Amino acid sequence: MKKTSIKDVIKFLILIAFLITMITCSIVFANKLKIFSNFSLIRDYIKKYKNLSFLIFILLQIIQVVIFVLPGDAMNMIGGFIFGIYVGAGLSIIGVFIGTIIAFFISRWLGYGFVSKFIKPQKLEKFNHLLNSNAGALSLFVICNLPFVPKDILMYCAGLTPVKPSRILTIYCLSRIPGIIIWTSVGAQVYNQSILGLVVTFLILAIFLVIILLIKKRINLKNKVKVPQ
Repeated sequence: MKKTSIKDVIKFLILIAFLITMITCSIVFANKLKIFSNFSLIRDYIKKYKNLSFLIFILLQIIQVVIFVLPGDAMNMIGGFIFGIYVGAGLSIIGVFIGTIIAFFISRWLGYGFVSKFIKPQKLEKFNHLLNSNAGALSLFVICNLPFVPKDILMYCAGLTPVKPSRILTIYCLSRIPGIIIWTSVGAQVYNQSILGLVVTFLILAIFLVIILLIKKRINLKNKVKVPQ
């Protein structure tokens, strides 16, 4: 086991304190966060900033990724409710991408130095190999598109591994796009009070998830991931 520096210990403790605080806030303020289920109220609040409303929404998306207290899929729906499918999806994608990068490097800077001292290099390499495999990438893609699953904490976990930032961030961000578009569409259909639109959107979501899960199962059966021992 490598020698651990006081600096690495302090950084790691800061990361743990941050994550615990965010989880605690999510539980304690759960009732207050129900305000995000009132799309009309949020729309009126953001729209009052007029020309700055785009930036306000992007900032909210960044915050919900980094702090992961706000419900991510609900925020995407709010984007569609306020700005429509195309603009809402575009703003959500920008906010989520920026937040994802920030979350990953917070974890990488605060935690990796400490964790790498206690986990054998072979174990880290196994995890790195898994994330860099096609099956691992597809698994991440599936998780990113499951409804109302806390996805953003994955980047805090990834930051603790030796995985190459450019690869994991690219896979993760691209994986988020389908879900963002679908939930933005849901929000837009709610605003337009289109029952048909909602039915079609949820049908597309169901078909999309079934296809992805079937592809994942096929890859796992055909090519078992081999990792170094």
